[in-house]
Amino acid sequence: MDKIMSFVTRIWDILQELIEYFGNATMIIYVSLALMAITLITHLLFKKIRIIKYLPGLIVIGIGVYNFYEVKDYLTAESSLSNLLLFIIGVTAGLVSMLFALILGVLSKPVKVRRKKKTPQSKDQKSETEVKTEN
Repeated sequence: MDKIMSFVTRIWDILQELIEYFGNATMIIYVSLALMAITLITHLLFKKIRIIKYLPGLIVIGIGVYNFYEVKDYLTAESSLSNLLLFIIGVTAGLVSMLFALILGVLSKPVKVRRKKKTPQSKDQKSETEVKTEN
């Protein structure tokens, strides 16, 4: 039991040291969750128009690509890091939102009920069924 506790405390100490570097990762998670919520709301509001649920993801991907386009000439400069971060967050969250919209589309697809075709019965089969029902 002591080995397990010492292992857990070591892992906890390592995570406490690394937590300051996860700021951008948490930002991606928060933006992705917010976009998933917006996608769900647009899906619920516009059930008839299926393409609208993809718009939040497309808009955020567009914002991310625009930020990358702004810094394409001086990509390695220190002043362009914020735009690169917006590019990464926008594209990642946009793709997550579009995949979520695709999952919603698959789950809410209307199910078509297939009916069995009635096969024409011959006179012999009809007479057999009539005899069975009379008995």
